[in-house]
Amino acid sequence: MPSLIAGWIATIRSFYEDHERALGLTFFVAGMAWDALTLRTIDNVVDNVILLGYLAGLTSVIILDIRAQTGRLKSKRIEDPSSWLRAALQFLLGALLSAFVIFYSRSITWSTHLAFWLILVLGAILNEFLTRRLSSFPAQLALLFLCSSTMLAWLLPVMTGEMSARMFRVALGISFALTAFVFWIGKRAGRVRPSRLGPVEAWIVGLLFATLEVGYRQNWIPPVPLSVQQGGMYNEVNWEGEEFELTWATRHRGWLAPDYARTVYWSEGERVYCFTAVFAPTRLSKQVVHEWQRYDETSGEWMTTDRIEYRMNGGREDGYRGTTYKRNMSEGRWRVLVKTEEGKMLTRIPFDVVEGPSEEMMWVRTIRR
Repeated sequence: MPSLIAGWIATIRSFYEDHERALGLTFFVAGMAWDALTLRTIDNVVDNVILLGYLAGLTSVIILDIRAQTGRLKSKRIEDPSSWLRAALQFLLGALLSAFVIFYSRSITWSTHLAFWLILVLGAILNEFLTRRLSSFPAQLALLFLCSSTMLAWLLPVMTGEMSARMFRVALGISFALTAFVFWIGKRAGRVRPSRLGPVEAWIVGLLFATLEVGYRQNWIPPVPLSVQQGGMYNEVNWEGEEFELTWATRHRGWLAPDYARTVYWSEGERVYCFTAVFAPTRLSKQVVHEWQRYDETSGEWMTTDRIEYRMNGGREDGYRGTTYKRNMSEGRWRVLVKTEEGKMLTRIPFDVVEGPSEEMMWVRTIRR
């Protein structure tokens, strides 16, 4: 029986080595598709427990790899445990990074947060094709810190009901402590090579820590766990039972037409409404800001005309619905910036204003949200 198991292991390993690139691409695409179909909301208990398990597994595998690299992890049945540990490391990293890509994509404003999201995408892709690089101890520590801080950035607000700069720094602190613990184990095992300027691992993790701190201050990191489910401009908004009735005039027809006004037809004394539905975890209550801005053709800058706030409460799967409105408009380019009270960008809603109704080829649409 032992010889049969050893034969199976050798066959599987040989097949994997012969088709490593093709299998890596297949597993990457299949894993992303699976996560997109199965991951639910960012505050789902089951999903977060599974992801915490992946993070615990990633930490354990790195510690086991430290022992394997120093010859302290031996098995009579497995000739080279390091290769199997790298495969486990690749699987766990792929599962975490693909989940991060999906969850963070729901919270990004493309013009503001795209760079951070692309880093997660690039990490998920490189993880599938740079398996051998995962044996590098500095790379392992950097990935452990990035994964733990990225996950805790949303998990702590979900657990505590508080989303703030302080909570983000707590997430960074916990991640740093976890990474420092693994660094200490590696140093005792001789995996850390000293240099004149200090350990390379310490510099890499320190640089990542500083980058994430600056990224949060500069609004480069998406404001997870908040996400805008719906948002748009309307000529009229009414509360009907448990739903909002949203009405707007448009020239666009057909199933490809957007469910909001890209061009707002406005007359003196009328209101223009901004409607948003923002998802937040059940325990989280937050102040949302609609910042109305008009583009000044003379100066070439966006000028803020109004800043209107309202309190939102989490827990509704389709997002907490809120509206603000403005009467004093003028023709030209406008936009509404949807932010948190700390100034974290949730989304931008651009639109044009045209004075006076145009009855030619006009279609009045109404939807319920």
